[in-house]
Amino acid sequence: MTTRLIVVLVVAAMVVGAVLVLRRRPLVSARPIDASGLTSGVYLLTSDECDTCIRARNELVRRGVPHTELSWQKNPDVFERLRIDAVPSVIEVAADGSATWWRGGVPRRLHRPG
Repeated sequence: MTTRLIVVLVVAAMVVGAVLVLRRRPLVSARPIDASGLTSGVYLLTSDECDTCIRARNELVRRGVPHTELSWQKNPDVFERLRIDAVPSVIEVAADGSATWWRGGVPRRLHRPG
């Protein structure tokens, strides 16, 4: 009986540990991008009728992050030029012109360029 209890506790501890590790992993991937043509600021890239895009917009508003929204339907040239292939995505353009693209959503930590 005690052996079973020990096994159950070890398995439970492993599951809890795995959940904690996975929660710390970033939900979105970041990479530098050439965002020439965009002024400094935060850009939310969306598509019409994208529920995840609505949640991303609400998250930026909740955090008080000023941003410009660009939709695939209204700004296809930007998506093509920057090779954006996922929405929602966030692009952060710094004052020096460097930019980071977070593919797949809003990053946990977002700098406020400018």
